[in-house]
Amino acid sequence: MNFFNKVLKVKIIIISFLILISLISLIIRLKNIGNLSLWMDEGFYYLAAQSILKFGYPLYPSGHILFKGILYSYFLSFVALLFGLNETSLRIFSVICSIGTISLLYFFGRKFINDVIALLSAIIIAFSTWETEYARTVLYFAPLQLFYLLTIYFFYKGFFENQKKYKYLSTIFFILIPFIHQLGMGVWFCFPALFLVKGVKNFFKKDTIFIFSLTSLTYILIQLHEYFFWHVGYVYSKSQKNLLNYFFEDFSFSYFKEIMKSFPHMGLIVFIGFFIFIGGYYLALRNGRDYSFYENWYFLNLIFFFPLLFLCFFRTHIQPRYLFQLRPLFILLYLISIWRISQIGSVLISTPFNLNSKNKSKFVNGIFSIILFALLFLFTVDQFGVGEVQKIINRNYRDRIYTDIITRSGRFMHYDHKGVGEYVRHYLKKDDIVIAIHVVFQYIYAGKVDYWLWTGGPGTWDAWEKTPEGWKDVYIGAKWINNLESLKKIISEYSDKRIWIITSPSIVRRDHIHRNIASFIRERNSDKLVFRGKDGISEVYLWHDKDKLFTRENHTFEAEWFPVLFGKTVYELSASKGCALYLDKGENKRSLINYSFERRFRPGKYELILRMKIDNKINKKILAITILNEKGERILYKFISGQKFIKENEYQKFKFYFFLHQESKIRLKILDFGENNIWIDYIDVISLNK
Repeated sequence: MNFFNKVLKVKIIIISFLILISLISLIIRLKNIGNLSLWMDEGFYYLAAQSILKFGYPLYPSGHILFKGILYSYFLSFVALLFGLNETSLRIFSVICSIGTISLLYFFGRKFINDVIALLSAIIIAFSTWETEYARTVLYFAPLQLFYLLTIYFFYKGFFENQKKYKYLSTIFFILIPFIHQLGMGVWFCFPALFLVKGVKNFFKKDTIFIFSLTSLTYILIQLHEYFFWHVGYVYSKSQKNLLNYFFEDFSFSYFKEIMKSFPHMGLIVFIGFFIFIGGYYLALRNGRDYSFYENWYFLNLIFFFPLLFLCFFRTHIQPRYLFQLRPLFILLYLISIWRISQIGSVLISTPFNLNSKNKSKFVNGIFSIILFALLFLFTVDQFGVGEVQKIINRNYRDRIYTDIITRSGRFMHYDHKGVGEYVRHYLKKDDIVIAIHVVFQYIYAGKVDYWLWTGGPGTWDAWEKTPEGWKDVYIGAKWINNLESLKKIISEYSDKRIWIITSPSIVRRDHIHRNIASFIRERNSDKLVFRGKDGISEVYLWHDKDKLFTRENHTFEAEWFPVLFGKTVYELSASKGCALYLDKGENKRSLINYSFERRFRPGKYELILRMKIDNKINKKILAITILNEKGERILYKFISGQKFIKENEYQKFKFYFFLHQESKIRLKILDFGENNIWIDYIDVISLNK
C-alpha cells in the first residue's frame, strides 16, 4: 500500500510540475501577442479563415482556392467565429497547440527514457526560442508539431505496444496531418522504421499493411492534387517541369547544415549520439543483452533522420522552420545522447580510482554521471532560456531578428504592414487607385488593392498568372506591374484620381523591386511621402493630392512613425499628414519614446520644434525632452508643463535650441509622465547655421 501511495505522490508531483511550466509558458507566450502586424505567411491564412466564414471554403479574391493547409484554415475559421477575426485570436490558437505539445512530449518521452529526462524535454520545449517564435504566429507550425507528435505517439502505442484502439487513432491522424501541412507526411516514415526495428513478421500483418497502404495512397493523391490543381500556396512554378522535377531535385545535405546552424551544440551531440547508438546496439545484440532501450532509441533515430534525408531530396526553399515538426524528436535524441555520453564518461573518469566494491563503484559512477550530464546540458543546450524568450515577446518593429537562426527568410525585423494599410483605409475614397507590393496584407489592412508592384523573377515569389485581362497575382487578382514604364503610365492615365502606393521592406531588396522603381518612388517623389510604418521602411506615397490635404508640408519626423508599441495613431486632418500619435494618461505610467535619427547633423546651432496638444491645462510636468549626441552626451534637456499651453484641444508648437560641437547623429528621448492625454503631431530639427 505504501508503494502505491508513493507512486501516486510521484505522479501528482509530475502532473503538478507539468501544469506549472505549461501555465508559465502560456503566460509568457500570450504577452504582447497581438501588438505586431500580421507578417510572413500569416496573411494567407487570415484570408483563408475570412473566406471560410463568408463562403464556407477558402476562396481567395482571385477566385483560386487555398488547398495548402486547408484543415488548419478551418481550425482558424472556427477560432475566428468564436473570438473574432484578428491577430490576437488567430495567434492564440498556435499558442494553445504549443502548450499541448509540452505535456505530450513528456508522456511520449518517458516511453524511451526515464521520467526525469522526459520532464527535462518538456522544460526545454517550454522555454525554447524556436517554440516561442512560432507559437505566436498565424501559421501551421505549432499545430503541425502537435499533430505530428500525437501521430507518432499513437503509432508507437498501437504498433509497438499492440494496443488496437491506438492503431485506429494513428490511422485517423495519418490521414488528417497532411491537411495541416504536407510536411506532416513525414510521419509516413514510421512504417519503414517499424519494419527495420520489429522485423518482417511484425510488419506484414493485415492491419499494418492496410493502414500502410491507405496512408501511402492518400499521400500520393494529395501530391498529385497539388501538382494538377493548386494555383496558390505552391513554391515553384509548374511551367515546363515534369511531375518528378516538380517535387524533387538533386540531393543536398542542406537540412543537416541547417541543424548545425540553428542548433550547433545540440546538433553535434545528436550526431555523436547516433554513432554511440550504433555501437551500443551492436554490442547488445552480440552479447545477448536486453536491447529494448536501444530498440526504442533506434526507432527515434529512424523517425528523425528519415524525414531529414527526404527533405534533402524534396524541393523546398531551404529554411530551418521546415524542421519545426521534428523538434520534439530532436530534443529527445539530444537528451538521450548526453545521458549516454555522461554514463560512458563517468566510467572513464572513475576507472583510475579502482574501487573494489561494486556498490561503491555504482555510487561513484552515478555521481559522476549526474555531474557530467548537468555540465553537458548547461554548455550545449541551444536557443533556450527565459532571457532569450523575453526578447521575442517584447519585440518591437525595429528590433533585430537573426534570420539565420529563426526564419532564414530574409526578414530582419517585424514588418508594419498594418500601420501603412490602416492609414490608407482611413482616407481611401471609392475611386482611388491602390498600388501595393505585398498585396495580401494590404488587401487585409487597406481593404483594396488594384495593382501589384513586383519585379522579382522566379523563385522570389511565383505569384503571377496570365488571365484574359492580362497578368495578375494569384491571391488577390490585382494587375501586375513589373517595370517602371508601366508604373509611370498608370500614374499618368489616372491623373484625375488619387493614387496610393504602399511599399514594404521589399522596396530595398533588388531581387524584389528594381532599383529604378525604388529610386523613382523614394527619391524622386519623396515629397509624396505621407506615412511611414513603425518598421521605418514600409511607406505610403500619394499622387494627385489636388487639395494638398496630405502633401502640403514635410517635416523631419512625424510622431506617429515612432517605433513604439504604446499609444495609438489617431486620424485628424488638423494634424500634419492627417494623423498624430495619441498618448493616453494613466496612473503612474511613464512611457519613453527613444528614437535615433538616421541622418548625420553637421556642427552648429539647431532648433527643435515639437507640435502637440493636450485636453487639460494641468499645472504639472507632462513631458521631458532630451537630445543626446552619438557619444551619449546630453545636449538638450527640457520639461513641458500643462500651463505652457495657450489653449486646450488645439495644436501648439514648442521650440527648443541645442548646439552640436561636431558632426554627429542625434537621439531624441520623450518621456511621458502619464499626467495628461497628449497628441504629438511632428518633430522638426532645423539648422540655424548660415
